Amino acid sequence: MAKSTKRHSNLFLKFFLKSYRVSSVDKSSLKETPIVRFYGYQLASYGVYLIFLLLVLCFFLIIYTPLKSLLPQNVIFKKGELIELMVTVDSLEDDLQKKSLYINAINKILLGEVVDSFVTINKDSTLVFENLDLSPSKADSTLRELVKNEDLYNIPTSHEMSYAGMGDFVFFKPAEGVIISQFDVAENHFGVDVVCNSDASVKATLDGVVVFSDWSIQSGHTVLIQHAENIISVYMHNSSVTKKNNDLVKAGEVIGVVGNSGEGSLGPHLHFELWQNGSPINPLEYIDF
Repeated sequence: MAKSTKRHSNLFLKFFLKSYRVSSVDKSSLKETPIVRFYGYQLASYGVYLIFLLLVLCFFLIIYTPLKSLLPQNVIFKKGELIELMVTVDSLEDDLQKKSLYINAINKILLGEVVDSFVTINKDSTLVFENLDLSPSKADSTLRELVKNEDLYNIPTSHEMSYAGMGDFVFFKPAEGVIISQFDVAENHFGVDVVCNSDASVKATLDGVVVFSDWSIQSGHTVLIQHAENIISVYMHNSSVTKKNNDLVKAGEVIGVVGNSGEGSLGPHLHFELWQNGSPINPLEYIDF
């Protein structure tokens, strides 16, 4: 085994040190004319140099020519870009549809029509009801009368009641952000907390009159606006306010800037509340944040 290894080493060394010659032979005179002479190590170095040039050439062809698009990694990257583009287009379509519905609702309001919702309900015309007897039975009438008489002496204790006229309004979103704390009467949290940028605008949710615009230790810069149907909207923890008492405001008009004022604030956000007839209302039931 050792002899075989030594033999190969000798052959390898002999190849590198041996002199080689390239000549041309005249067919008529058989005279040999030397063209070039070189050693084995020179041939090997030329081969390495040629391979290096080929690698450099392939690198530039792949980086700076359309051949780059054939690489698997580039194909995956393009698929990722396509997916992101599709998601962006889908979001834009959804936003455009919502804005279109909002504009249609505003146009109807300007024309004097009553708008209950932005959402169009598709009626299913395939369902046909015929020969339906909707008159109450004798047992049903008796039960209804019994319940009615018992309810005459019941005193409602729940704050949740039907709020007159709330569905007839189109509420403007008071601020752009993410809700981190929702309406919870059990925790004495009568509104929603919306996290926003510290310089985001706070806007009036409906037309109305500013009945309070001042500073408080707990709530910081606070604005209260009185609206129709005895509705009041509250905006707390502003860094500054742009309206004062008795100012008339329009829906969507800037009334302040989101901030972190007041001892009850733990970061830049807007605390927003809705009230009607002295009872708190869950803003999420009427506003799509």
